[in-house]
Amino acid sequence: MNRGDNLKNRISLNLLELRQQRNLTQKQLCEDLNLSRSVYSYFECEHRMPDIDTLMLFADYYGVSLDELVSGTPTAANKPVSDVSAYDSAAALARHLQSKHIPIENVLQMTKADFDFLSGYKKLSADNQAEIAYLMAYKIRKQAD
Repeated sequence: MNRGDNLKNRISLNLLELRQQRNLTQKQLCEDLNLSRSVYSYFECEHRMPDIDTLMLFADYYGVSLDELVSGTPTAANKPVSDVSAYDSAAALARHLQSKHIPIENVLQMTKADFDFLSGYKKLSADNQAEIAYLMAYKIRKQAD
């Protein structure tokens, strides 16, 4: 096994372990990060090596350093998931929202009903999501009249 294969193997195992530690399915992770599930599966199965931007996305998502993501060894700066402060969680969420170009102010104004609606919407098929989007646009136009 050459050095590149060894690195790919470590990253693959670390991605799998980090995902399983958080009880995430590949589908959930890919929805959170807006990634193709098949591409992500290639990373876990050692068929592809993530590029540096994707590695940084994973490290940010899991709250680990790139070094920890690659080596699997926690750095002094990274605490176990249970020790992550509310500030660290909020900072990670803010970075995630910024990466999706979602203004934080919009999220801060959301109610539980808003989050429940979005959660239900995410569970719909693409056709049903399109239907809801069409209906919402129609209702907004009617309300403006």
